[in-house]
Amino acid sequence: MTNLLFIGDIFASVGRVLVAQHLPEIVAAEHIDLTIANGENAAGGFGITPALAEELFSFGVDVLTSGNHIWDKKEIYDYLPRQQRLLRPANYPEGLPGCGMLIKEARNGVPVAILNLQGRALMSPIDCPFRKADALLAALPENVRVRFVDFHAELTSEKTAMGWYLDGRVSAVVGTHTHVPTADTRILPNGTAYPTDAGMTGPYTGIIGVDKDIILQKFLTQLPVRMEAARHGAELHGVVVQIDEQTGRATAIRRIEVL
Repeated sequence: MTNLLFIGDIFASVGRVLVAQHLPEIVAAEHIDLTIANGENAAGGFGITPALAEELFSFGVDVLTSGNHIWDKKEIYDYLPRQQRLLRPANYPEGLPGCGMLIKEARNGVPVAILNLQGRALMSPIDCPFRKADALLAALPENVRVRFVDFHAELTSEKTAMGWYLDGRVSAVVGTHTHVPTADTRILPNGTAYPTDAGMTGPYTGIIGVDKDIILQKFLTQLPVRMEAARHGAELHGVVVQIDEQTGRATAIRRIEVL
């Protein structure tokens, strides 16, 4: 069996500190073969820098996924082609820096394909994530049976649709972006592990990571505000997925949390 750990959206310094403090013990306790984390909010909640990506790799994260905030820091543009372990959503238009799929060898020697896709409902009208998933999966070597998808999307319905669409073709589809862990973690009928959202790794005294007073002001006044990360209520959220590397089917998935 191959054990994959996915850490939900790492938000600002609070999230990074949680990963630094707890990742080694989680990897040891859960016998993790490969760690994946969504890092698009690592820089103060908005984007990621090359230095912060390297910092997260040094903590033990093997592959970083991202989403719509991947483009927030200009210095990441030159970094993406040089660091293949930082993915950006594959369904952005052709010609942009970086890539959205990586085959990474796990510590037990099993090749693992990591796919990063982004939804379109209530988000940027980029290329179709469903058809992009078809193209990426068709390009994979047959021997790469362990396949993990981070689907970064706003609507629960779109994320659920992707789970059903890829059921039996990938080992896991894990939703990110909304920063609220959902209670529907399960294995779909054809062997794909699925939660609508893995949750956020960061400050839970805010509103999806941002200082609550700032967000409340925006709701009350509808005026522009400067977003700042909350600083308290640190929680780490994610999932551990156990996969039969011979079939690519998930045999177990469960949520993990450090409160």
